[in-house]
Amino acid sequence: MREYWGRISSGEIVTSRRVKAVYGRLMQEMDAPPDDSAYYFDEETGERPILFIEQFCKQSQGTLGAALKLELFQKAFIQTLFGWLEKDTGYRRFRETLLLVARKNGKTTLLAAIALYLLVADYEGAAEIYSVATKRDQAKKVLTEAINMVKQSPELRAVLKKRRNDLYFPATASTFEALASDSNTLDGLNSHAVIIDELHAIKDRGLYEVMKQSTSSRRQPLVVMITTAGTVRESVFDSLYEIACRIADGEMEEPTFLPILYELDAREEWTDPTKWQKANPGLGTIKKYKTLADFVQRAKNSPDDLPGVLCKDFNIREVSA
Repeated sequence: MREYWGRISSGEIVTSRRVKAVYGRLMQEMDAPPDDSAYYFDEETGERPILFIEQFCKQSQGTLGAALKLELFQKAFIQTLFGWLEKDTGYRRFRETLLLVARKNGKTTLLAAIALYLLVADYEGAAEIYSVATKRDQAKKVLTEAINMVKQSPELRAVLKKRRNDLYFPATASTFEALASDSNTLDGLNSHAVIIDELHAIKDRGLYEVMKQSTSSRRQPLVVMITTAGTVRESVFDSLYEIACRIADGEMEEPTFLPILYELDAREEWTDPTKWQKANPGLGTIKKYKTLADFVQRAKNSPDDLPGVLCKDFNIREVSA
């Protein structure tokens, strides 16, 4: 987190004004905490999931079985999410997070790795981890990626069991399962963590509400939402994005919600390659410059392609000229 902020401050890393604002406030709170603050930062606790992921989670694509190496922006996000704790209880400060990031920046892989940590190493008995979406096929993407990671990891394969509908950790009787809005099992859940990939695709706010409420009896529950921008208006994404923006902009205080919004600061920046990293923090490593440049050139040549590129590659939701 400190290294990431240092590179942002020096200009080495180009990012959005809202990412700057959120990390800037957290660094200030870390270095000069208010006397009445209810929270503190513990570097070792924040580092623990990073060490777990890089040691035990293996590549399931490309070089099969290779160690999963996190990018600095991913490490900063994870350390921030897990390292801030409540003074009174020692439990996690952040109970909900929205990570807005353009496509092909490693969203599903990151979610699967976080889910495996929460399943195996979060000190929660009978933890219930759920990947949810409107349709089961979408919900299963993160679970399938986690299963494939386990197949490539001798250590995780030794302690986890793949059952018909879930991953099972016998040591703590914990499970990781995919659920859809048409599942008849949404009532009565006791979720330790809820994973939502592509929040923008969920039109039914009730799905989000019932899953969030299902975490109410856990000690340190976590709702993790990672998404690109969406074009559907008046959906749950619209509402949560507005809340995230208000928190990031300092207009609203919600100390248990972490908004990390990688997006262009202005629509016209989509033609400026020096600004592309604002919405694509994995550009040059996870996501190739040439791939994005090809998308941009296609959008310049074809107005029909422009809305999709603005929305999915730069998280610009206003697509009118």
